[in-house]
This record gives sequence, structure tokens and C-alpha cells, in this order.
Amino acid sequence: MYSICIPVFNFDVRELVKELHRQAKYERITFEIIMVDDRSSPLFKEKNRECNSLANVKIIELEKNIGRSQIRNLLAGTAQYPWLIFMDCDSMCPDENYIKRYVENTQDELIVCGGRSYLPTPPTDNTFLHWLYGTQREVKTASERQVNPNHSFMTNNFLISKELLMKIPFNVSLSGYGHEDTLMGYNLLKKQIRIRHIDNPLIHIGLQDAKEFLLKTREGTRNLLKIYCIIEGDKDLLKMVKLLRVWHTIRKYHLCTLITFTYRSFEGIIVKKLMKKKPSLVLLDMYKLGNICRQTIKFQNY
Repeated sequence: MYSICIPVFNFDVRELVKELHRQAKYERITFEIIMVDDRSSPLFKEKNRECNSLANVKIIELEKNIGRSQIRNLLAGTAQYPWLIFMDCDSMCPDENYIKRYVENTQDELIVCGGRSYLPTPPTDNTFLHWLYGTQREVKTASERQVNPNHSFMTNNFLISKELLMKIPFNVSLSGYGHEDTLMGYNLLKKQIRIRHIDNPLIHIGLQDAKEFLLKTREGTRNLLKIYCIIEGDKDLLKMVKLLRVWHTIRKYHLCTLITFTYRSFEGIIVKKLMKKKPSLVLLDMYKLGNICRQTIKFQNY
């Protein structure tokens, strides 16, 4: 028995929900599809309400935005079945066997992660930076992810028992975008709960333009520092995130101020190059490092 849980924000989920519904019916499983709309615009709300016409599908519309972690906890609490399949709303099923692969791999596993993929053809618009980062840094096979299974936990596509998620919910102290999956992977690691990875990726189709992607990336560096503060600099977290390891070394030798000053001198050039048609991921790494060093001063209690 499965609850398919989809947090929704300003995205048309009709095709995704129809395909999930078709696959679940074909597998002859007991299921429901629950969507929680995190205060989308009226246009998207109206479109997505069409999904209510499908059996075992419901949409909950929130009056105010509650964020990425709390909305997942809300979905888990609302679900009526013992197994939860979570996915991002801006996704597309890779084929007709997406649900089948999760059903076959449920067994006694508490958490199974399917992975992420992107369309093979690069976009020709200003979403290319997001596509490039995704294809080069995020797309990994199950065997690659299984090397450090908790390090590779991603919230875009996973199966989890409701009982476990109610015991270890997402941490709602994080706001904005990014790294709620990092903190969840860390918490599961500390509880000695191992994650199993399979090749069942969802295709990420909701690409952000370069300006928005850089803004979200900057928010992500801020959340990394918040996580570091929450867990008081545990070394296991440093092992999980390369950017945080580099920052930790820089901070240890009191170089954050120097890096910040240097970065500010070149920030305009770096951003301009990242916004062009052929961006460099090395420059994106510099952008991340510059921002995490710049924000260190806001976290003096570290």
C-alpha cells in the first residue's frame, strides 16, 4: 500500500499525476496520490485541480507557504498508507515502469532512493547552467551513489516507510532553498539507518534560468552554514559535503576574510561569465566558495 506524495509549487503536475496514476493502477496496488500546494499562483492552482477528477487523488491547498521541509512532513502525516513515495513536482517519469521498480524494491527496506536524470539534449535558452550542473554533478548511477549511500540522499525521488519518517522528520529550522536532503541524510547516518540506491531516476524538467539558479545556489550555501551550526560542526557532515570541507579548512586558517575580499573584486565577472552560453562549473565552484565565506560573518557563534 503506497502513498505517492508530491509537494507542489508553481508547476503544472497534470501529466505527471496522470502517468503515476496509470502506472499504479496497472500494478494493481492499493495507492493514493497526495499533493500539497505550497501557495502557488492561481493559474497553477486552477490547472492542477483537474487532477481531482482521478480516483484516489487529492490536492491540499495551503493558505501560506510553509517551505520544503515542513511540507514533506505534512504530506507524511496526511498519508494513510505505510509506504511513501516522495517526488518533486517538476519531474517526469523515465518510462512506464517507474512505480513497478519501487514496488519490486520495497521488501523490508526502510529507504530506497531512485536518483535523478536530465533530458539528454542541452537546452538552448538561459537554463543551460542548471542543466550543465545537473548532468555533470547530480546524475549518478545507483552503484556510484551506493558507495556513500547517506551522502547521496536526495529528496526529489525516494521511497520511505511512513513509520520511519514520523520518527525522523525533516528539520523545519531550515528556510529557503537547499540542503534539507543533506541534513536528512546526516540524521539517518547518525541513527545508523542505511539507504539503498536503485536505478529508478526521475527526469528533472523544471530547470531554472541562470539568474534564479545562482540565487538558489547562494541560498544553499547559507543553509549549509545553518546545518553546520545545528549539528555543532560534526566531522561526519564535513565528509558528506566537499564545499563545507573546503570552507572549514579556510576558516581554520582564518582566511575567510581574505577569500571574501578577493571574491568581491571578481564577483561581477564570475556572475557575468556564468550567465553566458558556455559557463564553467569551476567558476560555479568559485561562486559557491565566495558566498559561503562571505556569509561566515553572519554566523559568529560558529
